[in-house]
Parts: sequence; C-alpha cells; structure tokens
Amino acid sequence: MVAIIDLKLVAYGNTQQNRDGSFTCQHGAGECETDAMELCTQYKLSGDISSISSGDTSLAAWPFILCMEEADGSPAMGQSCYEKNMNATALPWSTISACVADEYEAVQTAAMKATPNHEYVPWVLVDGELLENTNMLEKAICDAYTGVPPASCGVRSNGALPEVEPCFA
Repeated sequence: MVAIIDLKLVAYGNTQQNRDGSFTCQHGAGECETDAMELCTQYKLSGDISSISSGDTSLAAWPFILCMEEADGSPAMGQSCYEKNMNATALPWSTISACVADEYEAVQTAAMKATPNHEYVPWVLVDGELLENTNMLEKAICDAYTGVPPASCGVRSNGALPEVEPCFA
C-alpha cells in the first residue's frame, strides 16, 4: 500500500492557538508535547520546517508516530519510541528533544497552518475528498488508485480497518 500513497500527517487535531500565541490541545498539555515531538521529527528529518505542511517526511516519521499513538500519546514514551523506531536515521533523540524545547511555537504554528478547517479528528482526505468513514481508509485508497493495485488492496475482504471513533472539538 505504501507504494501507492502520498501520506501527509499533521499532528495538530483540535488544538487552538490562544490570543497570547500559546497553544491549548484538546486533551491537555501532554497531547501538545507529543504533537510537538511528532512535528519536530518530521521537521528535523528534512531540516526544513515546511516538511510539516508538505508531508514529505510523514512516511519516514511514521514508525515513531505509530509507536506514540500505540502508547496513547504519552510524552513519557517519546524517547523510547524514538530510539526503538528511528535508529536507522542519523538524527539523535537529543535533536528532537531540543526542538520540542526550543522550537515548540514554530512547529505548532506550522501545523496550525497545515491543518484544514475540520469538524472532527481524524480528518482524512483521499484525493482531496473527505473520507467520512475513516475505518474504510484502505478501501478508499484502493478504489481511488488508477494504476495496477498492489496485492495489499485485495487482502481485506471489506477494506475496513479497526474501528476509530471521531473526536469532536
């Protein structure tokens, strides 16, 4: 499936920028810290903060992001998830940690600008069209693909992924 998708992940969700320029995440400060770790990983993999909006490092950062999501977004798992999943990169955890400490506002601002208006999260677009039932993501990708589909497009009988409940602001 990876061969036929152009993935763009933006860890921002229902975060809001406050009048003083600070950010408040829907699920608290821990979510903001975890988002910053994921955003810094995407940014530092390329060295260009525009990677947050372009998504060009989303796939490379995916193993770390997935580990963090499986850890329920616990910031305490950041270093462990990073070192377990990103050791093939030349980028040490200390670079990510320093980014979170020193460039937090910059990465959150880049994520805010890269996040479209939305009613709930996850907000999933396939070929620019809203996918209301995100549990059907694989099927939607396979259906939208116009080339010879990869074998993974035939693996699931209904194309459904595990149930994901939307989270409203």
